[in-house]
Amino acid sequence: MEEWSRFWRQGHTTTFGDYFSNGYAGPVKDWLDSISEPMLHDRESLNVVELCCGNGSLLPFLLSLDVPFKYSGFDAADVELPDILRDPVSRARGGIALVGNTPVENLPDNVQDISTCLSIYGMEYSDLNRTLAGVLQRMTRAGQLFALLHHHDSVVAQMSARAVSEYDEKDIAAIRNALTTINDTFLKLSDVEALKLDADAEAARKLINGMGNKYVRGATLETGNAFMADHVLAALRFFKLLGQTHEMRTHFIAELESEASAAKIRHQQMLSVASTSAEMEDLVTQMRKMGWRDLQHTELQHKGDIIGWTLTASA
Repeated sequence: MEEWSRFWRQGHTTTFGDYFSNGYAGPVKDWLDSISEPMLHDRESLNVVELCCGNGSLLPFLLSLDVPFKYSGFDAADVELPDILRDPVSRARGGIALVGNTPVENLPDNVQDISTCLSIYGMEYSDLNRTLAGVLQRMTRAGQLFALLHHHDSVVAQMSARAVSEYDEKDIAAIRNALTTINDTFLKLSDVEALKLDADAEAARKLINGMGNKYVRGATLETGNAFMADHVLAALRFFKLLGQTHEMRTHFIAELESEASAAKIRHQQMLSVASTSAEMEDLVTQMRKMGWRDLQHTELQHKGDIIGWTLTASA
């Protein structure tokens, strides 16, 4: 979970990072809008539990409904309400809580009477049989589950597969070593002009520039290595830290490499939980055996691309 704790500590609200910095949009938002009516139908109040909530990705949608609700989001990673949501949450009608370090297979005993259980690209990271059996026992009569899960053939899976293949451990290590050389040399010289005249530091700077030429300059979305391009662009921010302390720069270098490794692991985990059609059929069969009713699952598509699996069920 450390890879995801690291991600959520960066302040993201969704698993897509800066792509959806203000909450979900596009086809995901359209799907959320489509479930708002069945969520609210014949209900005087909402007791919503979000499984694998991250930093509260569903809160913008719930707040847009403009109805009182109680919300509890649970995640096995460290999570925290991001700054962008603090003001609207403070004005919300109803209680809102994000609870981290809590695997959704083992929700707290006081989580009961769930009228709506939600998950977007989340609960599939857990043991689904345990999670869904446990949630069912805590649902109100006719309580509803709405989930969007990763699809084996989705554009998201394709993106993650590409990211994993693009990860270049050798070049990431070379960038770390080059930045370390520049950092340590600058500590001794304490002067930018002298740094430029140092042979080792200049060679390290040229290596970084060479990485820019290799991964960034002239690259397109189709032909370029997006993973490494992002890493190189992040590495270039080091030079803006020359006025900061040596310790801060050293921390930046270590975090740069650690984040690249964590990002690769997150993409690998996403691929491991993305379901095929057969796996979704198996999941639905298991849910029926548990006692879930009115089960439906479909592919969510947008302009011919698969976005994920939708899954709905009643208690």
